Amino acid sequence: MKRRLALAAGVAGLLADTAAFACGAAFGPSITIDSRQDVILVWKDNVETYVFQPIFCGTSTNFGLILPVPATLSRQPSLTDQQAFTTAAALSEPTKRRVDEHHGLACGGGAALNSATVDTTTVVASGQVGILDWVQLKADTESSFTDWLTANGYPYSTASADVFSYYVQKGWYFLAFRISQEAAPDGGTICRALGPVALSFPTPVPVVPSRMASAGNSSGGYGSFSWRIFGITHGDAELAFSDGTNTDRVLMYSGAITAGDVPSFSGLAEAGDRLTRLMLSFGVNFYNPSSDPDVGLTLAAPHDYRGTEDVYVYDDSICSVSPSGRSTHSFVLPLCGLALLGLACWRRWR
Repeated sequence: MKRRLALAAGVAGLLADTAAFACGAAFGPSITIDSRQDVILVWKDNVETYVFQPIFCGTSTNFGLILPVPATLSRQPSLTDQQAFTTAAALSEPTKRRVDEHHGLACGGGAALNSATVDTTTVVASGQVGILDWVQLKADTESSFTDWLTANGYPYSTASADVFSYYVQKGWYFLAFRISQEAAPDGGTICRALGPVALSFPTPVPVVPSRMASAGNSSGGYGSFSWRIFGITHGDAELAFSDGTNTDRVLMYSGAITAGDVPSFSGLAEAGDRLTRLMLSFGVNFYNPSSDPDVGLTLAAPHDYRGTEDVYVYDDSICSVSPSGRSTHSFVLPLCGLALLGLACWRRWR
């Protein structure tokens, strides 16, 4: 019996060839980026540590990643351990609930706005992390930012101007990443994970710049995204959505981190901290980027919770299995009986 398994958690499907990083925007023609991204968001004492793990395939000279952040970095980008994501996912794994689908044949079935009036984009800091070069920028206007992108070889869609302006008007900074020429001196093709990368910045509330994703595909098109946000906070609070909980914003897990789990988080967590798993899904029209604000996040009173994820089992055999576990072949026997009766009558007639 052939079966297809489909996991459903109230989220939209993902487009594997869509250029998008979790909470950032990737730029470049003919590049392939795995949009199934996770992010770890550690928020403690008004400082956020943001960890992401993009996977990139394409020509290195055609790639760029822009990530908005609300303040200058308090910790420059650095590599961290993949095990932190593995542990966060394992601890927060939802309870599985089997749902049978019978499709057998014939069976039924932050910072203040910059006050400068000069139209400039300033490089605040720069460095290298892994195979990525990075710079942090402060733009006075959207046009000065796009001029910098053009001058430095970051292709973008003109439809993204409103998205850039949104963060410029908020007084945010931009982190621009690209493949280091030391990693690909001939500008060749690279296919590898670029991280995980961790960076920190001060912010009075947790932030995820989700609107930036709509600026990511210079070739246009549509995309559906689902991000897993693993929140780590002090034990007296948990990460939560401030703009409501619905099918697009789902709490999947909340629980304490034990001393035994701490080493696997690579310095991101302490014993007694709270781990939260949030699912965020949304659609993007790259021809007409969304005007929605960033997803709202806040802190809530902690409570232990584990969500349920449906596992749909489809039966592709000629006849599906009945709920009682017995094959529903009852229609076959009468057909066989009629065939035998017909054969007997035919022989008798002859």
